[in-house]
Amino acid sequence: MNRLNKFLITILAPLTLGGVGGGLLSSCADGADDVFGESAANRMAKSQSEYTTILESQQQGWAVDFYPSDRSQGGVAYTARFHDGEVAMTCEQPITNSVTSTTYAVGTEISSLYRIVSETGVLLTFDTYNPLFHYWSQSSPGHAKGYNSDYEFTFISACADSVILRGKKHGNLMKLYPLSEDAATYIKKVEQTHTTLSAITRKRAVIDGTTIAVTMSNNNLTFNSGSSSTTMPFIYTSTGLRFYQQVAINNVSVRELAFNAETLELVSADSRFVMPKPTMTETFLGTSDQWYFGYNKNSGASDMCDELAAIVADCAAKVKKPNWGYEVLNAIYLGGNLLSADSDPHRMVLGWTSKYGGSSNAYFGYAVSMDMADAARNLISIKPLEAANGFGDHNYCISMVDFIEQNNPYILAFDNEEAPTSVTLTSERDSSKWFKLTKK
Repeated sequence: MNRLNKFLITILAPLTLGGVGGGLLSSCADGADDVFGESAANRMAKSQSEYTTILESQQQGWAVDFYPSDRSQGGVAYTARFHDGEVAMTCEQPITNSVTSTTYAVGTEISSLYRIVSETGVLLTFDTYNPLFHYWSQSSPGHAKGYNSDYEFTFISACADSVILRGKKHGNLMKLYPLSEDAATYIKKVEQTHTTLSAITRKRAVIDGTTIAVTMSNNNLTFNSGSSSTTMPFIYTSTGLRFYQQVAINNVSVRELAFNAETLELVSADSRFVMPKPTMTETFLGTSDQWYFGYNKNSGASDMCDELAAIVADCAAKVKKPNWGYEVLNAIYLGGNLLSADSDPHRMVLGWTSKYGGSSNAYFGYAVSMDMADAARNLISIKPLEAANGFGDHNYCISMVDFIEQNNPYILAFDNEEAPTSVTLTSERDSSKWFKLTKK
């Protein structure tokens, strides 16, 4: 039996979560009312006082796991230091106010007011404007309702090692953990972790010896098993990453993964869950870089088989004759789409760049997916999906798309397995069909 068919994922109940390493302490204050004893009003007042004391007791402040919108973009790390009704916040990413066009750099600290109030329960409200935090809830051009995120949160539980809240309107959990260092130092470490880990595309996890295919994208980790998959958002921390909720895979529970700078692995505390350093082929399959075909627009020289060279030359000649004037084909690439997601949603393309006279570059492409066919042989499959932005005006380039598809799969040969600058793709079907790509 294929071991992947036994693959089991369990999302553990979020309300049992506590601090970085375990469950909530029994002494934590929570939002449940005692039906006996004091009046509801007195209990509310007591809870407000307790929560205020807990929030303001951490002199270094708190690490804040915040998940905007529908969690499809994963989490964003903040810090928050509460004192005398004020909260000083920092963020791991630059925040741009679309109304004023002001950009706040990573680590910028901005203070605003907060309150703990009683409604149907006890709420933490960030009720004066903080451009770092209210970015996700304020309306802006193109986002009439902001990013559908909260700035008012109901307390679920609170104690010295964790505070758990739920968004009043949209329901996402927000979790606070006490900082053991100042906010500026912590948020800088998170930024460095984010930069390092996002550059390493993970493709698999090894859980108690069983390998499972995974995909990492937009601060989400997807576990794949046959035709089923489960996605769990995560947030970067100063030491690795932390999931939105605890998840059990093949009966192995994991909430956090630590980054090992020597092995480049992500590892759970008990070492039963490991995301290994990806192979160079795995990295190539998840690339956001552009790998360029060896084509010289001036001399016509190319680094590819004769058949593909003739196709490229024909495409270049036809590019010069569009309906609206003279155009020159500058370059052809495979990899991350040079157009922004707002201009074109396709992440990976077979792409072309061209220029009209002295104007800036124009981009068009054909969306593709790249998948592993045989890891042991560095064999991959490149599958064309659909026309991307601008391709309809350059449909004569479909001949190049067809060549790529018809000669699948391809054996990859890198010039360097650790830090390659070029890779040669040779058709497994016909070794005379090949092309070389160079990363610039």
